[in-house]
Amino acid sequence: MRVEKISSKFPKVKELARALKLKPLLKVGMENIIQTQSVYRVGYELTGFFSDGEELQKNINILGKKECSYLERMDSRTRKEILEKYLSYPFPALIVSFENPIVDEIIEIAKIYNKPILKSDHRTLELIRNVKFYLQKVLAEEVILDDCMLLDVYGVGILLRGYEDARLGATVELLERGHKFITDTRLKIQNIANRFILGSNTAEKDKGDSHFYLFGKDGNDIDVTTHFGIKSTRKKKKVTLLIELEKWDEKKFYDRLGLDEVYEEFLGFKIPKVVLPVRKGRNLAIIIETAAINYRLKKTGVNSAEYFWKESKKLIEENRINKKRGLVVDEKTSMPVRYIKTRFNLTILNGEQFLDTRYITTTGVHRPSLALTGYFDMFDEDGYKGIQLFTETEFKYLESISKEDRDRNLNRYLEEKFPLIVISGVKRIPEYFLDKIRERDIILMQTKLDTPSHVIATFSAYLENYFAPAVSVHGVFVELYGFGVLLTGKSGIGKSETALELIHRGHRLIADDSVRFEKGVIGDITGRASKLPYFMEIRGLGIIDVKALYGVGAVRISKRLDMIIELQELKSEDYLTAMDYQESTEEILGNQVSKIKLYISSGRNAAAMVEIAVMNLMAKRMGYNSEEVYLKELKNKKCSNK
Repeated sequence: MRVEKISSKFPKVKELARALKLKPLLKVGMENIIQTQSVYRVGYELTGFFSDGEELQKNINILGKKECSYLERMDSRTRKEILEKYLSYPFPALIVSFENPIVDEIIEIAKIYNKPILKSDHRTLELIRNVKFYLQKVLAEEVILDDCMLLDVYGVGILLRGYEDARLGATVELLERGHKFITDTRLKIQNIANRFILGSNTAEKDKGDSHFYLFGKDGNDIDVTTHFGIKSTRKKKKVTLLIELEKWDEKKFYDRLGLDEVYEEFLGFKIPKVVLPVRKGRNLAIIIETAAINYRLKKTGVNSAEYFWKESKKLIEENRINKKRGLVVDEKTSMPVRYIKTRFNLTILNGEQFLDTRYITTTGVHRPSLALTGYFDMFDEDGYKGIQLFTETEFKYLESISKEDRDRNLNRYLEEKFPLIVISGVKRIPEYFLDKIRERDIILMQTKLDTPSHVIATFSAYLENYFAPAVSVHGVFVELYGFGVLLTGKSGIGKSETALELIHRGHRLIADDSVRFEKGVIGDITGRASKLPYFMEIRGLGIIDVKALYGVGAVRISKRLDMIIELQELKSEDYLTAMDYQESTEEILGNQVSKIKLYISSGRNAAAMVEIAVMNLMAKRMGYNSEEVYLKELKNKKCSNK
């Protein structure tokens, strides 16, 4: 497999300002280049303590409310000396958060060092989140791969490589079986915020969908869109499984599929790998489908069906009692400390007995900075309720001050009710610190991640997902052709029955009756079952277990919301089903989601119309509008007949 690195395209400060609507207070240096995804909130520097880490070299710097307040209280001479030293560092820009007073010296000194000063309309934590999201997107590490194919099989992004003839034959059969093709040449993969690897088709397209080509030998190329339809293609897909095809070797021992835990690294991210031997008589398409389902089973848990069946009557009754129409705010407010210990395999140094009784209530991961200097005026800020991070810098600073100041400041700091302290990159933890931790029964853990920015980015992404804003919606959530579609309508209109027929047609169920939607860290709205996954209530049949009846390929845990279809009863006696294709949206968690109304009547096939509606949306997103094409052709025909 050939790998081609893509030269990084670093954004400029002016592009960041334009994207996040930041107001330049000082327009010098707007051409400065941003080279890292990390964001640094100023802290120790305001006391005159400077470290030579990446924070002041490459990171965007943020000045919040407490820092501005701290600067205002300084005497003019000290403030000027500290700001001259601080602003002399080569970080690309300084952003000040909402409603914070800016001392005159900042503008004056920044002008000398060609340092742009920007003002945000958001508060500090929201500003930091927005800047991180933008930089994670535009600075995602990426490479181009050749000699492999990316496919979507049962919702699993499969990178297929190896034995060329077998790869081509298996792909054609998978497309015939209804799976989706992304590309088999110049596949771009990106590391998205250290959360997943995204694969994209990079071929240029001038019109239609001619960029979806399956390249065969001797120039016998296949236009996938023409041969298999638009539903067999998609532009990008998260890469979750690598399948390597190789010629059968009689001398080699092949373990059963899925038993070996083998991984291959792409851009620092490990992807599960399966090696499939190829010989005559083996149906590779079926085996690849099995590999995809096996991967999904590992993600869902092999004992989940038993659990759901045992709990079904109790939960379904509760669901009926609590059934609600419309949106209901439903946010998680706390997380037991044990969750983060388990998620990141942290080593416990103290307080193991409190892991299930102490809770994390905010997404912030903070370094104590000014708190260790004895500045506590702003200590009630939300940030100090979050996870606290200690690195070598914190301990070096404590060692740089007198023992009396250290004990006084540390004692005051440890009185706060934050959930835990995490140690990163520290070779030896001072005994005076450990003694104070033990005396106060504080949870102390250590992580193997050794850079502060990596710890903060990784932990924050997990916490942002966990505490994501959420709502519960009454409806049925299904996946069609890679799109997440929410079916809504009044009780008894036929939402579940329509969804059941869609499952028969090869589509997938995410949730029935009550769907929980969450807004993720990159802005997507993702839906899952509020309480009982994979079960449906069908009138005349009762409760059915979709996973047990139709297999794991008929369900999935979660999906991004792309479209809402409201089922309504057709009041007139018109034979044909009506559909409203006018531009319409519905707001969910601040996002505008495409919406249409589907009018159904007795004897009409709602499932087929739902499929057509989704395929029409797909075509529009790919740049093809059937209505505009029809009107254009009709106009041309009229002109030619004159």
